[in-house]
Formats: sequence, C-alpha cells, structure tokens
Amino acid sequence: MNAIGAIIVASFAVVWIAAGASQLDRRWFVTLLALAILISAAIILAVTRIPLGRHSAGFNGRIYGIFVMLEFIAIFIAVIFLNRTGRTEYLMPVIALIVGAHFFGMVPALRSNEFWWVGGVMCALPLATMSILPQKIWSPVVGIGCAMILWLSALRAFF
Repeated sequence: MNAIGAIIVASFAVVWIAAGASQLDRRWFVTLLALAILISAAIILAVTRIPLGRHSAGFNGRIYGIFVMLEFIAIFIAVIFLNRTGRTEYLMPVIALIVGAHFFGMVPALRSNEFWWVGGVMCALPLATMSILPQKIWSPVVGIGCAMILWLSALRAFF
C-alpha cells in the first residue's frame, strides 16, 4: 500500500468506529471515536511526513471505478432491503461483507496482492461474528474489527 492508500483506509477506519460504536453508551462512543481519530491522524501524519514507504505498482482507474460503483450500488440495495424487511441487525455485517468483497477488485485496480488479505479478513470477520457472537454485539465487533483491519493495512505503507 502506498501513502495515498494509507490515508484513505485510515480515514475510513474512523467511519467504521463511528458506525460500530454508535450502538454503545455515549461515553464509550465518544471515547472510541476520539481514539480512532487520534490513531488515524497519527497514521496520516506519519505517511505524509516520513520519506519512506512503498510506491504504487500502478493504477487502473477503470477497474477501480467499476468496483467502487458496484460497492456503492450493493450497499445501497442492501440498506434498502434490510430496512424494508426489518432485518437491520444485519446492516453492519452485510456492509462489511460488501466492502470486503470490493477489496478483491482493488487487487487488479491497484496492482497489489495485499488487498487479498484485507478483503478476506474483512469478509471473514462478519461471518465469524454472526456465527459465534450474540446479535446485540455484532455492530460494535464488526465496526471496530473493520477499523483495526484497515489500520493494519495502512501500516503496510511503511514497509
């Protein structure tokens, strides 16, 4: 992952924390969100200030655009469907699956095999969560877990 990719995923990590922690007590929400902002800001600051890291192996804008558009459409349809059917407890896990699957498209778009593991883990997390944990903690576990996956992937910019 290059510096631009690290900035993007570190920024989305904050969104995942906010979404996952939104069902928690206000004190936990504020604490986790503040911590997420600090972690992401530190990553962003580091990748913009430290003259190291890997360079992009290439970029295919057409493939990137297709997969981002498919991700957006799939999330839009899933949100409408799950809300209309009253299955809102599946929102976070399903969105995580869609976002995880979108990372498989980033492999050819960014010419980087490291997105295989990001997509794989991001798809496995909600499946494991729904399989073994009580429904009331699905959103926090998936949201915080996805943020951690993105932060770990952002750290790859340094190696």
